[in-house]
Amino acid sequence: MRSNKFLGSIRSRMVAIYLLVTTVALFAISIMISGLVESFLVTQRTETQSEETMRLALELASNLDAADAEDLYALIVTRAQTMGGRILILDRDAVVRADSTSYYNGYQMPYREVRDVLIAGKQSSYGFHRIKRTNETEENIWPQAEQSVWAVYYAAPITSKGVYVGAVLFSTLLQDVEDSVTDIITKITIAFTAVAVVMAVLSFAMSSVVTKPILELTNAIRRMGKQGGGVRVEVKGTDETAELGRAFNRMSEQIEAHDRVRDEFVSNASHELKTPLATMKLLSESILYEEKPEPALMKEFFQDVNHEVDRLSRVITDLLRLVQIDETESEMQAAPVRLDSVARHVLERLRPLAEKKGVALHATLQEATVSGEMMRLEQAAANLIENAIKYTDAGSVAVRVSTSGDEALLSVTDTGIGIPEEAQAHLFERFYRVDKARSRGTGGTGLGLAIVERVIALHGGHVEVRSKLGEGSTFTVHLPLFQPDAEEKGEAE
Repeated sequence: MRSNKFLGSIRSRMVAIYLLVTTVALFAISIMISGLVESFLVTQRTETQSEETMRLALELASNLDAADAEDLYALIVTRAQTMGGRILILDRDAVVRADSTSYYNGYQMPYREVRDVLIAGKQSSYGFHRIKRTNETEENIWPQAEQSVWAVYYAAPITSKGVYVGAVLFSTLLQDVEDSVTDIITKITIAFTAVAVVMAVLSFAMSSVVTKPILELTNAIRRMGKQGGGVRVEVKGTDETAELGRAFNRMSEQIEAHDRVRDEFVSNASHELKTPLATMKLLSESILYEEKPEPALMKEFFQDVNHEVDRLSRVITDLLRLVQIDETESEMQAAPVRLDSVARHVLERLRPLAEKKGVALHATLQEATVSGEMMRLEQAAANLIENAIKYTDAGSVAVRVSTSGDEALLSVTDTGIGIPEEAQAHLFERFYRVDKARSRGTGGTGLGLAIVERVIALHGGHVEVRSKLGEGSTFTVHLPLFQPDAEEKGEAE
């Protein structure tokens, strides 16, 4: 299990990749270097020995017709030893007249190099041949054991008074060149193996630098799974791993904030539900233990119970709306909506409430079309306008719909009690109330503005608040205007 875990780790994979890349690169370099060295050595050798063969042909031109064959034989034997090969003297018909090894005398040499100089008239020619040599046949030249090796045959013409009278064929092995190349390859292999080992050690050490933050992040995620929030990782540098750590820390902070909001929400919801229930229980017990309750008193008690039931119903309704908004956030069916029509419908619905309180409603509605759901936008507008009416004891509420740039604006301005500056930052928190006693008296649940904020954010907008204590408040909703071209483009894509 440990072996599988190690082989499956990022660290081992990085080391394996580094080694693979290094090995392939070194192997390619080794092949290239050995090829270049071999080509250089062979070219240098063939040029040198081709010139030596041509000089030998010039030297033999005066001795080819000599009567003393022994002197000719002694000469080529001496030159063969000096040049490190084998020398054959051929006549015009490519028949061997003298062989430094006395083996091919009288044989005709049908090699291309010989034809090049005797028939084609070239000044020199050479070629490579794969030969099999044995101790018995060529012991004095190539004393190694039987094996297949490469040899080079050089041919040059022997001339007398400008006429070809024969040719010299010089044969030598390239085994020393092959041995040199093999030795170079061996040394390169040893050096590259050492480099690969060093690369393996360095890559293993360097990989820990990369994998250490990932392991720390993994352990942090495991701790978060066990203990929840409050987990952070130390972030150093500006690379991708550091950015991943910062993203984790931001996520941890968001989870903590979400947990705090959830706990506060549960606590506040429990309190809001418990309070009317406790009140109803107290009223019910008062009636229950009253031996002969007066009808007027009972009516008052039942009116209080009915008020608490209505309050409890409103809290539950607003909670359900918030849950519905959160659950269906990604399922919103956007369509063009006239924001001025939304405001007009809400005003008509709330006008009786305003008349009952003696609050005047004023409307300035400019045509403005946004993208969204009419029902949710009406809900947000109704909460804003209803709040303005409830918190305005005398005066007026002005509703205005306008456009500014690429935005549609819905402004609700009242002449009510206003909002303290320190409370404005908390207005959209769930169950937050500026004046708890007054809010409960007007039937507020502390969720209306939270619903407004969620609905507007769902439509890609935001809400601004300007208020001064004792002078009234203005809530302004900013929503992006409907863009027909963008809508059609999105449908086409």
